[in-house]
Amino acid sequence: MDETASNEFVSISQEQYVELKRIAWVLHRRMPVRNLTRTALVHDALIKLHAWSKLPPPEDPRFKGLVAQAMRHVLVDSVRKSLCAMHGGGVKQVTLTERVGKVMMPPIEFLDLNRALDELAEASERQADVIVFMKFFGYTLEETAAQLKVASRTVQRDLRVASAWLASRVRKGREA
Repeated sequence: MDETASNEFVSISQEQYVELKRIAWVLHRRMPVRNLTRTALVHDALIKLHAWSKLPPPEDPRFKGLVAQAMRHVLVDSVRKSLCAMHGGGVKQVTLTERVGKVMMPPIEFLDLNRALDELAEASERQADVIVFMKFFGYTLEETAAQLKVASRTVQRDLRVASAWLASRVRKGREA
């Protein structure tokens, strides 16, 4: 690969590309999707970004978060496709909060987590980012604090609050 991976709208450095592949590896490890490599996941996410308006430059820390969000969308789309009726759907819904820390999640749990994270992001984007960075990307407390440009104590507090909120949303979903 050249010094940069580029297309019409996005030009990233080799270092940024390697970091995005690392994030894709963590996401793909948690939700392996057949016929979708981590390289394809990065590329599909970058393609998906073209439709988004007001994209920050690749040097902006928010850019990595947007690419990660796009990767999550690519995985969700792929999982939804695999679960549709013509692909053997009818999978029974199960809880997700106990499984967030585990290496691999069943597809339906991944979709539930995605829905809950989207709801959390509407309530508090930073708390949702803390969950994504730490539970999905495998970032440490300090790495997450650096990415979000907040104190480690803030990340700890957001992690506690967000985890409790997600657990309550899952309980509500099961009771409904």
